[in-house]
Amino acid sequence: MTITYERGSARLVELGLSVDIVADALRRADVDSTACSVLDPPILEGLLRWGRTTKYLREGLLPLGWTFDNPRNLARTISPGGDFAIVVATGNERTGLADVEAGTRHHKGYATERAVIANGQLTLDLGDLLRVAPFDRAAGTGADAEQPTMWLLLFCVDEDAFRAELSLPAAIDNGRITQWSERILLPVIARRPGLDRPLDANPAVTDPAGGRAIDWQGSPALADAAAARSTVGAR
Repeated sequence: MTITYERGSARLVELGLSVDIVADALRRADVDSTACSVLDPPILEGLLRWGRTTKYLREGLLPLGWTFDNPRNLARTISPGGDFAIVVATGNERTGLADVEAGTRHHKGYATERAVIANGQLTLDLGDLLRVAPFDRAAGTGADAEQPTMWLLLFCVDEDAFRAELSLPAAIDNGRITQWSERILLPVIARRPGLDRPLDANPAVTDPAGGRAIDWQGSPALADAAAARSTVGAR
């Protein structure tokens, strides 16, 4: 059985979080991801948005007593009491919707699988995940003997906004989450506060190959070159 909070702001506060902290992390990461262009590998925009969301979430929470570590590259942000941790993950198109079951966009690896199994069994025995060097947790370099329960901060982005939820996975099969104990749905988060649509900081140029708009981030030479190719192709 999954407990779902459709208006999850109060539940977030109980966990020492707020919608504002999550929204700030997502928006700042989104701005960073706009530096990507057609010249970058296609996967970079999504990877950068995920990675920077983790970074900015930590920047918002560390002053409040949270810590972090990265065992087996599982980027955990750990509550002040050490009893639970948050891991950011890109969600699928059902993320943030109460009437359907959300999931991660991509298959998850060994470290996530072990943590989810531990959640489901209500045990702290994570096997090999514990066998990391015992560094100072406050330095963000290691893990100690008691492993926190792992929550996933799922987010899904579209043209105008983010849908997000903080959810507690209880079961996993072949890298896919199959059951949630709790889902805390956040309000829809506009990509740019106060705007109906994202703000285009620079003029967009159409990618002649893929047909999508590209933000060239102030590179007139690249923008002119792409525009010239588009003009030639239209003649």
